[in-house]
Amino acid sequence: MQSSRHDQAVTPATASWLAALLLVCSVLGGGGRGGLGDMAAQLLALALLLYLAWLLANGAISWRAPPWVRWLPALALVLPAMQLLPIPAALWASSPARAELASQLVQAGVVPMHVISLSPLASEQALWALLPATALFLCTLGLSRRSQVMLLVVIVVLATLSIFMGMAQLAGGEDSPLRLYTPTNRDQAVGFYANRNHFAGLLAMILPLVFAATSWSVVERLGGRRMSPLVVIGCCALVVLLILGIALSRSRAGMLLGMLAVLGSLPLVMSLRKQRGMKRILAAVLVVAAMVAIQFSLLGILQRLEVDPLADGRWKYATVTLEAASAYAPLGSGLGTFERAYQPFEAKSAPGRYVINHAHDDYLELWLEGGLPALVLMVLGAVAWLWRGRQLLGRRDDAGSSEASGIFLIRAAWLSASVGLLHSALDYPLRTTASMAVFAVLVAIAFSDPMRAAGSSLRALETRGESSKVRPRMQALS
Repeated sequence: MQSSRHDQAVTPATASWLAALLLVCSVLGGGGRGGLGDMAAQLLALALLLYLAWLLANGAISWRAPPWVRWLPALALVLPAMQLLPIPAALWASSPARAELASQLVQAGVVPMHVISLSPLASEQALWALLPATALFLCTLGLSRRSQVMLLVVIVVLATLSIFMGMAQLAGGEDSPLRLYTPTNRDQAVGFYANRNHFAGLLAMILPLVFAATSWSVVERLGGRRMSPLVVIGCCALVVLLILGIALSRSRAGMLLGMLAVLGSLPLVMSLRKQRGMKRILAAVLVVAAMVAIQFSLLGILQRLEVDPLADGRWKYATVTLEAASAYAPLGSGLGTFERAYQPFEAKSAPGRYVINHAHDDYLELWLEGGLPALVLMVLGAVAWLWRGRQLLGRRDDAGSSEASGIFLIRAAWLSASVGLLHSALDYPLRTTASMAVFAVLVAIAFSDPMRAAGSSLRALETRGESSKVRPRMQALS
């Protein structure tokens, strides 16, 4: 009996620490495209998945979500796996682009591999790239609320370190050795990323979470409950630091997402218990954040805003991507093959001086690479996400109930993950291991049931209590 109790005490901590280690590895080493950091994260993810499978086989894991939520990662993994399966030659050449490619290969005397993906190796790499997010999603669903909060704290700490890294990069100039990747934005802060937009996207994605935590701490403090003033000051400082980091990146998408993140968080903040002075404190925090951002990066922001958004190459990329996606439908070209599938269609127009390796719109890129199956998955995912949002944001809870804090945390995680989904329409942030790992944790918390695990524990305690009351009665009767 002692060993059993010991196992039950150690198992949750082991899973949470493994998830935290994977999260740290993903954010610190997964901000670029490929590399040793991604490989290390994938190997850690494989180990965590095997550990979760062992827990599941021994009945030692308690899920905080309904069964269909646990199958969501499997749907994402099915897409690249399906593209590696052999298909008939007639089906392989069923689209106009594929038929043209097949005729060219025949003329060259090359027999193509009759699998959906034009590059099986690239699709296999895409499959491996999904493992960290899958492992973190499943593990987070099995953690207690306290352990989930620990993962969120790890995310905030990593984002803070990334901001200070960005400040040091700016201080070191364009040739700063602190730029971990071949710099694409040599005069902006990029943190642990290779791209300023992805760096700003991470900060904007966790901004609703931090702003919500700040509001909660302010309300608790003003309400006379046990809340350290240092926690309130720290949360307020984090909001200012996140907004400053977004401004230092000089990312237009990041600035837009940051404003949307704050505006989207206001209804959640206003749902808290009304305390006198709360609005003034939060307004003061936002004013200070704006003043600090303007003080340190006004010139860079103005230079970025002078560029006409309509002249941005993203509009051209989107048009060419749609043309290529229509030509490769319904099977798509295969995950990881965007560059090869895009370039022939780009050559028909006036190609620019840059090599385009992504569509700068994850949804269009998925439509090109994944075809109709990817489109179906995106629609199903959007329906599930909007349904969950309606379920959370439309719910009325008693502010003093025991589950109020859990519901508030889940709503904040849903809003934060929604910022990541919006960013994917402007760029490709979730194709980096770092952002995908953070996004997976947020989505898992958004789908968690705050009372599921607690309810099962409560029922177990009630059952024990009833049995302990029955035994003395039976002994007295005997």
